[in-house]
Amino acid sequence: MVVADDDRATCEHISQLLRARGLVVVPANNGQKAIDAVRAQPVDLVVLDVNMPGLNGIDACKVVKTITKDRFVPVVLLAAPGDLSARVQGLRTGADDHVTKPFEDSELLARVENMLRVKRAHDDVRFAKNELRYTSMHDQLRTLPDHRYFHECLAIEFEEAQRHLDPLACCIIAVDDFRALVSEHGAESAGHVLDEVSRRVQRTIRATDIAAQFRTAEFGLLLPNTRPARALTLADRIVSEVALQPFEADGMSIELTISIGVGLYPSGSVRSHSELLDAASIAVARARVAGPNRVCVVQQQGYIFSPTLPGAA
Repeated sequence: MVVADDDRATCEHISQLLRARGLVVVPANNGQKAIDAVRAQPVDLVVLDVNMPGLNGIDACKVVKTITKDRFVPVVLLAAPGDLSARVQGLRTGADDHVTKPFEDSELLARVENMLRVKRAHDDVRFAKNELRYTSMHDQLRTLPDHRYFHECLAIEFEEAQRHLDPLACCIIAVDDFRALVSEHGAESAGHVLDEVSRRVQRTIRATDIAAQFRTAEFGLLLPNTRPARALTLADRIVSEVALQPFEADGMSIELTISIGVGLYPSGSVRSHSELLDAASIAVARARVAGPNRVCVVQQQGYIFSPTLPGAA
């Protein structure tokens, strides 16, 4: 919890009240220090005096709400009596409650405890939504999450790669002639084969890589901080694990071929996560045309890489 008031006695008094309730308090004597404290550590609540020199409480509240937009951090403003405009302005900038100075200790504690209850309820709902969302992204038969998860991770990983100037590879793994597989062996057997493809991909990649069910017979793969040579090595290994070993389904031995498309960042033609995915989509289409068990990489321009593995034509 952060308490900011330029009056040292008031700041210390509030801090002692809250610490007596078992709360961890970080005191600050101005708005900027309060913001710095929120940035430096997880915070459950912020108390801001409205009238502080420099960055006042209302401006600090606005910044706090901006930097904590991905989570709920309640803000309580301390306002002078009769200062209606400050209270209204504070509410417009995102403040959740206010206490009039001079205040009764019991009122301040009651409002703080109420805001903490609201935060706990908000966090519980957020956790439940995330759990439900994660569960909904996983089909009961699949070992990998679905395309929604892949798209969200792609946006996040691309932003991280841009920020830190790290390489990022995006791959699409396509099972060739899936319709023929369904026609010949039935939908149920084809589904079992896709389940096994999921498991083989998952055990082949690194712990830092991200795999997902992309489309019906396609899998998406994100390789953070991975340079082209390493991406090709992993693609080569996936061909070996998936395509060069037969599948068993309902007592039958089924052989598959796959195509892998790889888009790479940084690249002159890739300026967004959607363009990186487009590059991988173009690459997998080219790989399919080139022949079975091929890997195509698109960076500045596309080219075909053929795994040097026995049986990988």
